[in-house]
Amino acid sequence: MKEITRELESMEPSGVMVDLLLGVDVEGLTDDQKLTLLIVARKAMAALHYIELSLVRGIEDTAEIAMAVREPEQSVVRQKEYSDVLDRLPRCAELLRRGEIDPRRLKTVDDRVVHLTNPALISQVDEALADVAPGLTRTQLARRATKAVAEADPLGYDQRRLKAREDRRVEFTPLPDGMALLSIILPAIDARQAYDLLTCDARSLPKDDRTTDQKRADAFLDRFLGYGVDRKVKVHVTISMETLIGLTEDPALLDGYGPIAADSARELAMHGPWAGLLLDEYRHACAIGTHTYRPNAETRAFSTLRDGGTCSAPGCVSPIRELDHTVPWPQGKTNATQLKGYCAHHHHLKHRDYTATLDEDGTLHWHTPQGRHYTTTPHQY
Repeated sequence: MKEITRELESMEPSGVMVDLLLGVDVEGLTDDQKLTLLIVARKAMAALHYIELSLVRGIEDTAEIAMAVREPEQSVVRQKEYSDVLDRLPRCAELLRRGEIDPRRLKTVDDRVVHLTNPALISQVDEALADVAPGLTRTQLARRATKAVAEADPLGYDQRRLKAREDRRVEFTPLPDGMALLSIILPAIDARQAYDLLTCDARSLPKDDRTTDQKRADAFLDRFLGYGVDRKVKVHVTISMETLIGLTEDPALLDGYGPIAADSARELAMHGPWAGLLLDEYRHACAIGTHTYRPNAETRAFSTLRDGGTCSAPGCVSPIRELDHTVPWPQGKTNATQLKGYCAHHHHLKHRDYTATLDEDGTLHWHTPQGRHYTTTPHQY
């Protein structure tokens, strides 16, 4: 059997890899070897998915395929239509063939270019994402792809936003055990405000054995039935000065969601207070206007903005809930450079058996219990 080392993780998928995976005794492996083979297995599955799309694309008779693979023909038809992604996004599709992204990430990009009618614009998005996609999670890639589409076709992006508003709706879906799902589709800013309002309600409830999600659900019902308390919540949107005054149509950034259309952000800016955010030559946040917040609030706000409003742990896109001294206080100063924002889960991990160190340029290095090393960088506006 081929020796299981981390070098396998950087190899392109091959038949040797598949043979290794099928013949391995999982129980006899160390945790690090299992992690290596998990990475290898995902690369092999991605490459096989690429081959499957190529084969489906090359067979005209969808009824023949459906009978052979025991799938409804309509499902095969949809897969055959989707297989055009290999031509539509050739560079990202090549990443799939090499196992550098998985099928869900390729589909995520394709879902965001589907309304671009100009092949040159689709190619522009494909090129913009090809180098960064392997290092991003699906949610991170979705946000980056949304931004790339908005930059490639800013006017069309805003037109699609206005058309998408027509799809707002409430849906009722029965669930087992006497439960049901009530879901609502809204414009992103409205949905963010509603969610933050319910979160404020949940935090104000007495401490008991309910989870935050359960309290949020109870708070929603209270508000819907008219028992809610009047509150004011803030949504944070970051927009360039050029876009704010109408010189460009670059997308803005909605905290906890991702890129939004320039017109939406300008409209929001007209109705609320705002503070200036200075960027360095790398488009990283380097200072915040001092006329709006008291020093403590200013430091907290800047630390959150520096990380784009999301947790600093590798791959996490949860909103920042807690700030942490990278160098423990009192050795580490309480300032925006030393403070990094995390979700509650990753804040707990950092104080358990994961370690984090910070470079002067804001690059954060995470080291896992298995001795693996990952980095995150300040958000690029």
